[in-house]
Amino acid sequence: MSEATIDKIQQTIQLLRAEHNNIHGSKEQQWIKSHLDDQELGKIILDLSIVSFHVLSALESGELTGIEISERIGVTRGGVTRAAKKLLQNQLIIAQKHPDNQRNIYYSLTDRGEKLALVHDEMHESIKKKVVTELVAKYSEQDLQIVADFLNDLYELEKSID
Repeated sequence: MSEATIDKIQQTIQLLRAEHNNIHGSKEQQWIKSHLDDQELGKIILDLSIVSFHVLSALESGELTGIEISERIGVTRGGVTRAAKKLLQNQLIIAQKHPDNQRNIYYSLTDRGEKLALVHDEMHESIKKKVVTELVAKYSEQDLQIVADFLNDLYELEKSID
């Protein structure tokens, strides 16, 4: 592989990261904010991490423990705990212990949290439709599988860097 190709890959990844860390919020946060009809919820969007939105979506299926959320969305328990703390502060979820199990904390959505989770799901469906329409028209299934494998390998490599 040429150095120019490697540079192009690194530059594209840096651009993606810069978009994700935009001071006006990630593209996801901006999309969600623009599709909310609740002004109060719109004000807290930039205060929430992407993990927070995924926690909300995971809780749509019913109450879960932090460990169950962690396994479901592929985030560390610490990441879920940080997200849950912010979601609790903004009254998007509630935390409670069951009388028969005082060890585990169970999280569930409030009405506001459910509203935000649904808009987050809408955003993912919108992105998925656009990706399918535009990328499938341009690349073969084999090409897309190579890209998917590459991105997964890159993710695993970056996780292992000390």
